[in-house]
Amino acid sequence: MKKIAIYGKGGIGKSTVAANLSAALAQSGQRVLQIGCDPKHDSTRLLLNGRVVTTVLDYMRRTPPAEQRLGDLLHEGTGGVVCAEAGGPEPGVGCAGRGILSAFALFDRLGLKTDEYDVILYDVLGDVVCGGFAVPLRKGFADMVYVVTSEEFMATYAANNILRGVQNFDTDAYRLAGLILNSRGRDEDPAPVHRFSKAAGLPIVCSIPRSERFRKAEQRNQTVVEAFPDSPESDLFRDLARRIQDNPSLLPANPLSDEELERTVLFSSPRSLNGTGVENSQAPDSKDMGWKAGLGSARSNENSSSVKGRPDVEISDSENQLSSSGSTSMLSKSMLFREPLHGCALTGAVTTTVQIRNAITVIHGPRSCAHISTRTVLASGIRARTRKGLLLPRQLAPSVMSSDMDESVMIHGGGDNLRATLKKAMARQPEAVFMVTTCPSGVIGDDTESAVRDVTSQYPEIPVFPVTTDGNIRGDYMQGVINACLEGAAAMIDRSVEPEKDRVNILAEKNIANNAEHNFAVVSELLRSMDIGINCRFVRDVSVEELRGFQKARLNLLAYEDQFGRVLRSFFTEQRGAAFASYPFPVGFAETKRWLEDIGAFFGKADVAKQIAEAHRGRYDAAIRQFLPLLSGKRLMIVSYVHDVDWIVEVAFDLGMVVEKVGILDYSQDHIFRTRFKDRFELELNYTPEKRDADLLRFRPDLMLCNYVPKHLPVALHADGIPLCPDVGLYGGLPLARRWAALLKSPVREGWRDDGFSIA
Repeated sequence: MKKIAIYGKGGIGKSTVAANLSAALAQSGQRVLQIGCDPKHDSTRLLLNGRVVTTVLDYMRRTPPAEQRLGDLLHEGTGGVVCAEAGGPEPGVGCAGRGILSAFALFDRLGLKTDEYDVILYDVLGDVVCGGFAVPLRKGFADMVYVVTSEEFMATYAANNILRGVQNFDTDAYRLAGLILNSRGRDEDPAPVHRFSKAAGLPIVCSIPRSERFRKAEQRNQTVVEAFPDSPESDLFRDLARRIQDNPSLLPANPLSDEELERTVLFSSPRSLNGTGVENSQAPDSKDMGWKAGLGSARSNENSSSVKGRPDVEISDSENQLSSSGSTSMLSKSMLFREPLHGCALTGAVTTTVQIRNAITVIHGPRSCAHISTRTVLASGIRARTRKGLLLPRQLAPSVMSSDMDESVMIHGGGDNLRATLKKAMARQPEAVFMVTTCPSGVIGDDTESAVRDVTSQYPEIPVFPVTTDGNIRGDYMQGVINACLEGAAAMIDRSVEPEKDRVNILAEKNIANNAEHNFAVVSELLRSMDIGINCRFVRDVSVEELRGFQKARLNLLAYEDQFGRVLRSFFTEQRGAAFASYPFPVGFAETKRWLEDIGAFFGKADVAKQIAEAHRGRYDAAIRQFLPLLSGKRLMIVSYVHDVDWIVEVAFDLGMVVEKVGILDYSQDHIFRTRFKDRFELELNYTPEKRDADLLRFRPDLMLCNYVPKHLPVALHADGIPLCPDVGLYGGLPLARRWAALLKSPVREGWRDDGFSIA
């Protein structure tokens, strides 16, 4: 496969050259993909007979990520050439270079299979070779570069700038194949271009004359190769196509300085001497350089298992109706449904990577970004310390460093700052380093991959894992958590490790939940009672070594089955063949009994699991009985963000309460409501505060449960909060019963509230 980039100044005719070359290649039997990388998005117009197609950037703006398909962006044109247009922002708005980066990232995410083509041709604007327009060079998409120019000085100036861009990204293989002279007319003097060719050591491989046939072909919305196949102009493109197929010699980039360019092109002065009386570059013409067909290049370039199925009823509260098992997209809920972003992806990634012991997180961005993201980590650690007496050292002292980007760095690029910061991190001898990106580094298209590659070549014993969040450009807080788990932690797993007996992994714990350690202790004790050990927590309070040995566990347990949990389960089942328990961490007696039996069945310990639950049944029933006189028959209404309320409903039914209504609000972390108590209460999804007030007047419940108790309600009633992350285990529902009983003993309205009126 040949990957060719056609660069040139805007308006120089490179799109016409690219389209005709693609048509000539297709006529010779080559399978061709042409990608237009110019904001004008007119590269493939002649190949598509004038048909206007949706550009990649317009498609990304209009189409939700979960609905994006590669086939919507690829269009077949004349001769079977497959066409795509990256597009760009409106003139004067945004960053077109960043748009090219986003377009290529989308092609990569949607799985563009480049090996299906013989030739991939990129038509790229070359006025300014910025981080975005350099993608075909920098990312290795193009291994052969042609530069289109004309007799005009500014066209040659742009061509020289392109050579500078090629020189910046050339490593061990040359990529320049030559200049293409697209003449402006018979009266134009081609001598300046020939002088530039000689000075830069780059031959003119094709000279295209000014011809009326090009205008006539464009009036038909066709290439010259299609409209006038027997013309001399078509022969030029067919000859160039043959040269490409015959592997032309590739040359190094040898750009001129601005002063040399002016002397050579404008004033016919030879290139400056090197002090020895010999010119710095003496380039033969195209014949001397062997540009003939057939010379060749001068320089070479597990099997999945599962536990028994679930009986729960699942209902999507989104118009997209995505089922919990049908979505394998590695996106957060906000990204799936194009919602306002809930938090910053950088912060989500950092709260995850700092959980890994003996590792350092390098934030590539301004120090303010590092400060804000670490404050989230610190705040959760302080809450755990002050409210529950838990000491979480990684959250009180996160291992974070910043590359300290400022305005100057954002203008000129942050690669050097990132390299320096990574070297400082390496000097501390961690077991691993995570490099997380911010919005500024993403906007300017910083080449973070090159910086990581350079530093790891000096410290090969310490792995560096890039996590591409780009602040919130690529998503919200949960998307950052997902990226850190899949790009960072999952990349550390040793695929050669074999499973060991009676070991499990725990996934999808909440790193900013104050009761996470309590829940872990409860689950650990339940598993220990079945002689099952915990191998790895993915990703919370875990070592590098534990992550590497992830595959020692035969079974994986989700802490929460929200969108995040489902993403992790999809990733490990589809890509690693991992087995997962049927249920997440359980809350309440019935859920915990079911959870124990499910895991026990997997490990051949069903009898042990049953005995554990039976041993606690009497204690649970006795605890419930003490609350029955106060709570039996009381009417309950639930209004919650959380999409799994069975743990609340279960204890309410055990207490003999009547659940009148469950209203589910929109939630940033999930979109699927699930219950095993179908038809036992009135249910409404996409609930609103207005509907809540109307239902309170209709039902007049004794108790309303909600995540946040409103200040003003239409009726006087008892209200209590619902924790977003409940306490798990056989007795997880009892604290609720205790709170409700105490609450209902008190008056609905405290007497002191009426003191002012009685005085009056």
